[in-house]
Amino acid sequence: MALSFLSKKARVVTITIEEDAIRYVELKSAAPLHISRAEELALPLGTIVDGEIADAEMLSSILDEAVNQWGLSKKSVRFLAPDEFAIIRKVPYPQGVKPDELKGHFFIEIGSTLYLPFEDPVFDVVPYNNSEEALIIASKESVIHSYEEMFTQAKLKAVVADITPLALYRLAYLQHDFAADEHVMMVDIQSEKITVSIFHEHYPLFMRSVALNVADEELAGPEVLIEEIESEIEKLGNFYRYSMNAGETGISSIICNGHVENWPLLQKRLESRLSVPVSPIVIEPIPSDSHAGVPEHFNRAIGLALKEV
Repeated sequence: MALSFLSKKARVVTITIEEDAIRYVELKSAAPLHISRAEELALPLGTIVDGEIADAEMLSSILDEAVNQWGLSKKSVRFLAPDEFAIIRKVPYPQGVKPDELKGHFFIEIGSTLYLPFEDPVFDVVPYNNSEEALIIASKESVIHSYEEMFTQAKLKAVVADITPLALYRLAYLQHDFAADEHVMMVDIQSEKITVSIFHEHYPLFMRSVALNVADEELAGPEVLIEEIESEIEKLGNFYRYSMNAGETGISSIICNGHVENWPLLQKRLESRLSVPVSPIVIEPIPSDSHAGVPEHFNRAIGLALKEV
């Protein structure tokens, strides 16, 4: 399957396989945003571990159940590559290389002058901002293939892979209407990790997934987790300012997705520590045909579904 992270594709169904559940979202409209279906089936702990399929038999069984229950057999599917196996790189390319030649150029360069943290990368590339730079969005082919195989066994056809930062940015843009000159940090908080990405001129320039010391939080309480999240966000904000932008510019706002106990405390501490506004990704509840407000754990799937519009 050829990955296409940044281009639009024909209409397909949206399924995310996350560590806690399989989720399916169908849009009724994008403007205003309205969801016609939001379904999920829980996954037992240990089915997906650090982005990899640890219990293929269990995942296959529950995915089969989901496909039958939601009436999705033989549909084409878009899904999310695991954060742990996704990277974004901004890289230069020689003058004279045309936009439609970029993928071939970097295919040759990978492993010789361009190194990615996967032995078997699969990637997409797009010119960046009319400069002689491009954005490479890559994942690990064997991991992507393992998810593709799960869909095939469930009588689905995986045709589009995306990454979580792009999905969440689509949703955030609808909610916040960012200006192009903003430097927006997206923070996706999950049970055992956060994934931080930074966008400028609506392009993704950086992403990193960081494991959280959940055991410490269980012993000492939620404030320990908030302190850890705060510290990691500050480190990555400083990396963006000083390592990527030579100290000339930093993030201008932070958008958070996911559940954290005592959100007001996290928001207050981040705003104080980084001196930028901090907001939740969804400002007003997203309506659906069956809910007054779709639960926040569907946000990744909703952002992925927005890829088609």
